Amino acid sequence: MPTTAHRRSHGPLGVVYLLHFTRPYQHARHYTGFTEDLLPRLDHHARGDGARLMNVISRAGIGFILIRTCEGTRATERAIKRHGGAVRYCPLCTPHPRNGPWGPLPADLIPRQYTPVHRAPRLIALPALSGRQAQP
Repeated sequence: MPTTAHRRSHGPLGVVYLLHFTRPYQHARHYTGFTEDLLPRLDHHARGDGARLMNVISRAGIGFILIRTCEGTRATERAIKRHGGAVRYCPLCTPHPRNGPWGPLPADLIPRQYTPVHRAPRLIALPALSGRQAQP
């Protein structure tokens, strides 16, 4: 069983994921994230909730593709981001992507594409018109 210090430094086990944007946003073409519950997190990203970059691409009408996942912790996510170059791990950008912590690509990989989901407009209460009386 892991010690308390081990759990504290590595955090809970979850999923580290790599998203490929359907078109670049300025210099950004990928997003690497961590979650304990992947599908709801991807739905949040599609709505533009959560990470600032995902909010910006959603507002720009850019979709994303879930391209790679691996089991890990926030420490795994940090290590991947520190190593840099998400493009090197992306099978859509690189003919022979590196595996790194992601492990080998499954032979039957079918990436799932997400499109931005725009929220319904908020209803705004209009102030009552002054000087008008309701007619009977």
